[in-house]
Amino acid sequence: MADASIRQLFLDRPLAMLIFEEHFQDNRHKWLTKDSEEYTLCLQGNHYIFEHKRSGNCSWLTWQSADFFYDKKEFRIHVVLEKIAGVSNHGYGFVWGLSDSRNFFEFVISDTGYYQISKYENGYSKIYVAWKRCDGIRCLNTVNVLEIRRDGDIVEFYINSLLFEKLPADTLMPISAQKFGFIIYDKIKIKVHSLIISADGTDASSHQSDATKASFFQHEPPRDDSLEKVFADLKALVGLNHTKQQLFSLANFIHVQTERKARGLKTVDTSLHLVLYGPPGTGKTTIARLVGRLYKQLGCLQHGHVVETDRAGIVGGYIGQTALRVADAVNQALEGVLFIDEAYSLVPKDGASNDFGHEAVQALLKRMEDHRNQLAVIVAGYPEEMEYFIASNPGLQSRFSRLFYFDHYTPTELVLIFGKFCCDHGYTMDISARIALQKIFETAYAKRNKSFGNGRFARTVFERSIEQQANRIANSFKEIDNSAISLITAEDLKIFDLKS
Repeated sequence: MADASIRQLFLDRPLAMLIFEEHFQDNRHKWLTKDSEEYTLCLQGNHYIFEHKRSGNCSWLTWQSADFFYDKKEFRIHVVLEKIAGVSNHGYGFVWGLSDSRNFFEFVISDTGYYQISKYENGYSKIYVAWKRCDGIRCLNTVNVLEIRRDGDIVEFYINSLLFEKLPADTLMPISAQKFGFIIYDKIKIKVHSLIISADGTDASSHQSDATKASFFQHEPPRDDSLEKVFADLKALVGLNHTKQQLFSLANFIHVQTERKARGLKTVDTSLHLVLYGPPGTGKTTIARLVGRLYKQLGCLQHGHVVETDRAGIVGGYIGQTALRVADAVNQALEGVLFIDEAYSLVPKDGASNDFGHEAVQALLKRMEDHRNQLAVIVAGYPEEMEYFIASNPGLQSRFSRLFYFDHYTPTELVLIFGKFCCDHGYTMDISARIALQKIFETAYAKRNKSFGNGRFARTVFERSIEQQANRIANSFKEIDNSAISLITAEDLKIFDLKS
């Protein structure tokens, strides 16, 4: 497919349109609140509390309505709830397509680890999936995330981001009733954290909630790119010799596997996911962008763009938002690279077990599996923290098998980086500046710690030096030629000598 056609495919891809969002901070959607001998419904601590006080095989429902019809070809219902008391052998969960208390569909789970999908019509039940074991269901006082996703002719049912059931849409969705809500059987008390309904639509830009959108920066590959240009740009980078060799080896391996496949020979599956670990300012983002270009030129990915994000970009403020943000980021990165900087912050060493970062990891692993041939994920961060991050989850260990280590730049390499900044911005430096720079970088390198900025420090030195140079020539630049107005000398670097 031509580059223009590929790009148009991404531009035309529909965004998620928010239909209904509820986090129970207030009662803006007018959920029923009532306390009686048989049930209690109330808003408490940003949750919707629903308690059924009667024993026996009977149920209570509470529901809401929105401008949503189930005939949409693609939509997603995302429910986060928690059982906090009551019997363990009866169900609780979500209902949809509800017209009244005798006509609705339900997706319920039990504290004993089972789920059921059924329909009530005029009070009589029709079971689509009878009580079935699900090891992914969490027990008392722990949240469970239920999802219902329609994708064309199939409806998928997820529990805690894992797919457990697929049913034909024509048995579940030819309904006109718009109401949806929650159901509990027997003597049970639940806490509902959130409910989000979204659908695909081209008018999503004005409807999608910021809470469900990822925050990211997208880097596009050059229009006239080629494998030779990628290799040339890689070779031109200062330092990073071991990383360069690793990338050349990876490129050769992929190239050979592609050729073997073309010849009908057996091939070895190649993981495109990478771990970049090392101190800050050592070129990890630059390498991630080159990897996107490399994968495109090798035919691994169609577009090769890089979507750059971090914890703040994909972790939401409420339970349930994070999975939607991860999905948004992944959708944007399809046929390209999703680059997560400081990825270790998703699973901090001193973080709580219910930190939303864990939800991000689980959602990311699921999406990586769903789009294994359309997505490369690159995670980056400090060495010690990244080792802990990868070891924190078996899924991460199995998917990230290629580790690229980035070391600190040497003082000589930092001088070369400074020289590149000069070249890129039309400046030169004389021998006195080179001698001064070597001393500045040697001093900083000797005193370096975990947060030493490397290339970022070199950029700071460059930016401050041209400020000082401007101060030096400001009163005489009308009398000097182009060479002098572009020259950096040791005098322009004295500010760093004082600090060192």
